[in-house]
Amino acid sequence: MIDQVLANRYKIEEKIGEGGMAVVYRGYDNILNRSVTVKVLRAQFALDDNFVRRFKREAQSAASLSHPNVVNIYDVGEQEGTHYIVMEYIDGKSLKELITEKGKLPVNEAVQIARQICEALVSAHKNNIIHRDIKPHNILLTRDGRVKVTDFGIAKAVTAATVTYDNNVVMGSVHYFAPEQAKGGLAGEKADIYSLGIVLYEMLTGEVPFSGETPISVALQHLQENIKSPVEKNSEVSSSLEKIILKAVQKDPVLRYESAEDMLEDINMYINQGYVSSERFERPGVNAMQGQFVPVNNKNDHNGNGGGDSPGNEEEPEDKKWKYKWLIIGLLSFIVFVTVLAFGFSQLRGMLTVDEVDVPDVIGLSLQEAVEALEEVELEHSVLEEVPHDEIPEGHIISQFPEAERTVKKGREVELVLSTGPVRLEVPSLVGLKELEAKIILQDMELVAEITEEYSTSVPAGEVISQNPREGTNLKKGDIVTLVISKGTEPFRMPNLVGRSLADARDWIELYRLSMGDVDERYSSSVPEGQVIEQSPEAGEMVHPQDTVDLVVSKGQDPAEMGYNITIDPGLWGISEGENIRIDIDDNKGARTVFQGSYEGGTISVEGWGSGTVTIMKETEEGYETLEIVNFPQS
Repeated sequence: MIDQVLANRYKIEEKIGEGGMAVVYRGYDNILNRSVTVKVLRAQFALDDNFVRRFKREAQSAASLSHPNVVNIYDVGEQEGTHYIVMEYIDGKSLKELITEKGKLPVNEAVQIARQICEALVSAHKNNIIHRDIKPHNILLTRDGRVKVTDFGIAKAVTAATVTYDNNVVMGSVHYFAPEQAKGGLAGEKADIYSLGIVLYEMLTGEVPFSGETPISVALQHLQENIKSPVEKNSEVSSSLEKIILKAVQKDPVLRYESAEDMLEDINMYINQGYVSSERFERPGVNAMQGQFVPVNNKNDHNGNGGGDSPGNEEEPEDKKWKYKWLIIGLLSFIVFVTVLAFGFSQLRGMLTVDEVDVPDVIGLSLQEAVEALEEVELEHSVLEEVPHDEIPEGHIISQFPEAERTVKKGREVELVLSTGPVRLEVPSLVGLKELEAKIILQDMELVAEITEEYSTSVPAGEVISQNPREGTNLKKGDIVTLVISKGTEPFRMPNLVGRSLADARDWIELYRLSMGDVDERYSSSVPEGQVIEQSPEAGEMVHPQDTVDLVVSKGQDPAEMGYNITIDPGLWGISEGENIRIDIDDNKGARTVFQGSYEGGTISVEGWGSGTVTIMKETEEGYETLEIVNFPQS
């Protein structure tokens, strides 16, 4: 696969990992000029329709998610039987690698990582997608510490019937299985919550709670055994944090957090306050939590002193009788005390009984409307925190505790979480950037780029001329930013410079803001010397300012092509009529004899081409004698 190019776009560069059904490569997107991760289905599975469907399901599930803590899916395709997915490349390490390097993580670091994983699950569950394989191997950490959840290879929409066993193969990682997954049952959202609880346990202790020689033995431990308290393995773990883990890893799904959002609320409260109010664990289901931890200090009740009788401790029978008498007296006194106390408490309770009311639903209301609704049933309120929300307007209620319709005592305080509105994104300056660079910046900010094009005499083609909204404007995710991209200078038709003098042509080139290129010279029999013979670009072609114009200028007629009439007077060399003479010419057409015979007097005209010599000769007894050699043309 190395160096292979998929879809004429994605070049495979190196192998970076592999899973049960796919091999993972680092690739390069030749169009967007960025590194990508390419996941390729193993060859042995490519012919299996069931595996191919599962592989495509990964892309379809994950591509519907858009969240900062979820690895983005860019493309999915098939080429000559090779099925692949192209996704965001994360330059970092997995959480498993981090745990292997460090062992147990600092509490604050572990909780911050758990928070980001939980935020990814909240987004996925809102889209009816269950990950089903949350484990440190599938949690990637960027160099700046951001968590990216990947590998939705066994995720599936909640609306479909999803089981843990597929093709008789246990899917997911058994060390992080929820008990219902280990049984081969339906894996809902709460299975992800259980797995996250196990991951948080591992981050805090440096090890998974259950291990064994076979997957089945580990699965049975999830079903039957309690996990050791994380406090025993890490004394820095607080009781509040321990309760969060305990709530997440309840064996009965009914007793776990109702949703990932509920778990996220407790994690955020722990981060912000350093603890979680005990009232948070009094919510429905929490009071019924079963003990999941082996006690931290499991001391012997007898402390080594309560064993069987010993001969040295025997007492006389009379002493034993008195002990029994005092024991009976003490017991009767205690019964009387408890009876009186119970009677008094019942009377006091009757006097102090507080009426109960149903908590109204204030989610989505403005703070003022919520306060009025609570005061109407004599309930108090407090704003627990203010957080951004994409759908609930600023100043309105996102969540409440206790929940709506729950019966509570009058005067109870209802904790409210207030929306600050959608996350406000400050638009950066994009003017002067390349179009692709500006698009990538907006995409990373989850803003939408809308492109228009204009000609510009000052901004190079492909760069941003202007943007709307301007730099510094606050937007929310999904808002549109319009970019005006330069098409460069507007083209125009090249003027005709042929026949113009070189000086005149230079003036025209300068007038049209073109650049003078090469100037060549050539002989021409039709164009006078100093005038333009040819131009490039030719007249009428579309050009832009600053384009280069090359010219060919006439040197006039080629001397080699000029003919001369040469007059010879043999009498000048003492030739008399009747004598035999010969005249030879050597010129641009070659050497030749142009006259040979008896001189009849007068002058003789011959024709020469370009330049050369004329030789006049007289015949003698020994042959022809040269009388004169004349050059032409005459200078």
